[in-house]
Amino acid sequence: MIKHYISFSFLLFFVLPLMALPTDTIYTVYKNGEFTTYCQQRVKANNQVVSDVSDYLVNDFQTTPGHLFTWALKDLGLQSKGNELIIILKSSKFDENTGITRGTFDIEIPNVTRFNNVKVDVKVAKTKYNNGVTKVNADIKYSTLLLDKAVATFTTIPLRKNEQIFTTLVKIKFGWFFNLFITQNRYKSIVEWRIKKFTDNMHYENEIRQKSLE
Repeated sequence: MIKHYISFSFLLFFVLPLMALPTDTIYTVYKNGEFTTYCQQRVKANNQVVSDVSDYLVNDFQTTPGHLFTWALKDLGLQSKGNELIIILKSSKFDENTGITRGTFDIEIPNVTRFNNVKVDVKVAKTKYNNGVTKVNADIKYSTLLLDKAVATFTTIPLRKNEQIFTTLVKIKFGWFFNLFITQNRYKSIVEWRIKKFTDNMHYENEIRQKSLE
């Protein structure tokens, strides 16, 4: 009885609201200095594929973050000239005891200013539930200058055998300087489209792997 109640609750509170939205959705809400962006896509891939790709994402982040720029962070323009905000990864170190990755970055706002050796501590972890839902959560534990707080959750929710709903939920509150620079108007051109592109990249990686199995 309890098992059936949990399954019904999951359908009622998670799956049905998602299915009521358009297949591809992205929107941002701004409140009390915090940006919340939600992105959703429907993806043709089975549950094992999305679980494997989630493992791939977490492993790359913890051990070889530079490799993320070849797939999950591909074409986000984070390290490229010609963008309003350039973030250059200089080093990264993963602590197995705490699960925290410390990254060191140079951050440049072209023709305005540059900040060197900005430190960011992030804990990235995957959780897979018995109902097939998979979550990868990234939580900023510490940041000099750039962020006051940030949490990102990438979730895959099974709809049927070879179909999932992908959602990316990001909550960001910038540090005082970037809070002045990244206005609500600028947020779309600096952050929101990159969240959409990250979700696109995850979509592509999963569907390519699924097709290789068929």
